[in-house]
Amino acid sequence: MRIGAILVSIAMSLVVLTLFFVWRTDATQQPIADDQVKHWHRIEDFPDQQIAQFETVFWEPRDTESLRQLIRDTSLVQNKTVLEIGTGTGLISLCCLRAGASRVVATDINPAAIANVRFNVEQLQLDERLELRTVPLDDPGAFSVVGESEQFDLIISNPPWENQRPQSIDQYALYDEDFALMHSLLAGLKEHLAPGGKALLAYGCVDAIKTLCRLAPEYKLQVRQLDDRHLDDLSEVFLPGMLIQVKPLVSTESDPN
Repeated sequence: MRIGAILVSIAMSLVVLTLFFVWRTDATQQPIADDQVKHWHRIEDFPDQQIAQFETVFWEPRDTESLRQLIRDTSLVQNKTVLEIGTGTGLISLCCLRAGASRVVATDINPAAIANVRFNVEQLQLDERLELRTVPLDDPGAFSVVGESEQFDLIISNPPWENQRPQSIDQYALYDEDFALMHSLLAGLKEHLAPGGKALLAYGCVDAIKTLCRLAPEYKLQVRQLDDRHLDDLSEVFLPGMLIQVKPLVSTESDPN
C-alpha cells in the first residue's frame, strides 16, 4: 500500500511538472515574434493595420510605390499566380493576396525575412494562399528554390540595386555584386513565366536600370519603363523606385501592354 501511494504521488508530481513545462514553453514561446519586431509601420495599402519589420529585414516602401498602386487600382494580380523574389517584410506579397491573387510564392535569402512575412500574414489573416521559401546562401540565384516546371502569371521583385558585395545578411537586400541576381532573374524568366506572363521589377539605380536594358535582349526579353521620368535627369540612386516591365520577345508585333 505504501509503495503504491508513493508511485501515485510520483506520477502526480510528473504530471504537474509536465503541465508546468508546457505552460512555461507556451508562455515563453508565444511572444518570440513580438520580441523580434524592430518597427511597426502604417501604410496606405493597409490603413487599419500595421506591418511589422523584424531586425535585419529590409523596409523602404518608396521603392515600390508605383507597383503597389498598380496592384491596388487594377486587376493586375486578380486570380493570378504570383512569385515574389526577395520579399522582405512581405509587403508586396500581402498586397497581392489582398488584391485577389490566387496563389503567391514569396522567397528571400534572409531567414528573418521569412519569419517576418509569416508573422505579418498571420496578423493580417492572409496566409491561406501564400507559400514561403528560404533561398540558401550557397545557391542565391533568383529561381534556386523554384521548381524547373513551375510557372507564374506574374513575377515581381524589388531586387538589390547596387553593384557591390554584401557584407552581412541584411545587405543582400541592397547589393547585387556584378548584378549576379539580375543575370539569374533574366536567365530564368522565360522558363518560369506562364504564357502571356510578365515580370515587374522595381529599381531605383540608374546603373542597374541601364544594365537591365542592355542585358535583356541577350536573354530574348523586352523591357518597358513604366515611368515618365528620364534616367538622365535622375541621381544615380533615387526614390521613388522606377517600375520596369520585362516580357519575352515575340516574333509578331510587340504587345503594347
